[in-house]
Amino acid sequence: MKDFKDVMSSKNARLITGVIGVVVFSFLIFHAGVVFGTHRNPFGGPSDRSDMSRGFRPPFFPGDFEMPHGFIPNSHGAVGAITEITLPTFRMETREGTSQTISIGTSTIIRNIDDSADTSALSIGNQIIVIGDTNSEGHIGAKLIRILPAQMPKP
Repeated sequence: MKDFKDVMSSKNARLITGVIGVVVFSFLIFHAGVVFGTHRNPFGGPSDRSDMSRGFRPPFFPGDFEMPHGFIPNSHGAVGAITEITLPTFRMETREGTSQTISIGTSTIIRNIDDSADTSALSIGNQIIVIGDTNSEGHIGAKLIRILPAQMPKP
């Protein structure tokens, strides 16, 4: 015990002990940040998702694009490839292998990789993501159609 007191009374031992303490404290703060960060949702909002007042930015959209409040909740969607176009509707084969009819309205937002698009950007074979509401006939009334880049693999 006397040897320990002699070692700890030296200036170098106190300096090394202090540095180790600061490093341990820094790692604890870093770990707390990692834990907090992993409990947040992938779109940067609060973890309980009760405050969507900031809007919603879907994946693959530009950083300045946000959906208005209330745009997505209780919506339906489909992911797949366009198989037939007869505007204002088109049919698509979903990634599950089913066929789905999509209705395009005047308020439908169509986006491609660069920016806004219109119905002329839709073509057979396009890989798309559709978000909207299901009507009484089982068709999806599209609120948002996202055209995926051609080089992206099938979702």
